[in-house]
Amino acid sequence: MLSHPIDSTQEPTYNYTDWKYPTCGMRFIDYHAAETILAALEDNLDEVEVSLDLGLSMSRISTHQKDWTVEDLEKIAADKDSIYFTRENQILKAALSGRRFYKLMPTGLHSPPALLIDGVLMHRMKSIDPMSDARSKANLCAQQGSKMLEICTGLGYSTIACLDKNVSDIVTIERDENVLELASINPWSKRLFEDDRVKIVNADAVEEIVSFEEVSFDAVLHDPPRFSMSSDLYTAEFYASIFRVLKPGGVLFHYVGTPGSKYRGKDLQKGVMKRLRSVGFEKVERKPKALGVLARKPPV
Repeated sequence: MLSHPIDSTQEPTYNYTDWKYPTCGMRFIDYHAAETILAALEDNLDEVEVSLDLGLSMSRISTHQKDWTVEDLEKIAADKDSIYFTRENQILKAALSGRRFYKLMPTGLHSPPALLIDGVLMHRMKSIDPMSDARSKANLCAQQGSKMLEICTGLGYSTIACLDKNVSDIVTIERDENVLELASINPWSKRLFEDDRVKIVNADAVEEIVSFEEVSFDAVLHDPPRFSMSSDLYTAEFYASIFRVLKPGGVLFHYVGTPGSKYRGKDLQKGVMKRLRSVGFEKVERKPKALGVLARKPPV
């Protein structure tokens, strides 16, 4: 369960939620919201307009709330890398501890939160917000009416971007239940759990993909963590499994990033492209704006 009270040193523990978006009316507070409410209190205002769903909408609320104290707001305002929410008369941090430490982090007033795992960002953040990054990936592989496979759901932003391209349905695989737990309370991830076109599979993609029938999908969006965290998702053997489930003429977009390129001169994308060609993909090309590689399965 996400149970990290603002004044608690106890680590939160995981509780299975069946990946259903909660309907308990939680209100979210990041440093933007905390600073806005504190400023209104300082000006002796009775009401203030603020976002309590991480920037998706604005609400006019009373500055005199029972859910938090001025001291709570001051602590949240000082913690610019965390997100908090109210539930059952507590203020909790959107964070989880398991084998690793997971948390949601604000990225801007009207942009979705990012996911951090052990302090490592799971999203591009330089000159782009996480949802815009997700759209750049979906634009390369998702088409109206297509049946899609996504590997590595994360917070579901790429899934949602594919839904916006009017795909017919999408199977999305995420092996880390803690990531899905955080997604389940993230307001920006709501459609991941509510759209009937989405099937979430909590499993290891390397193992799960072998259970799919051949030529099942029109397109695959492969969005793995960095190579150092999930090297098994960058192997020729795994690429062969993707090739097998793609329909002839199907498209693969593979996010790779540019790890090690600036200081160590490494070119991870070059190795990825070589392995993709070795298992049968053609028209393999870099997509610099999306920091990935596009490839196609030959038509019949």
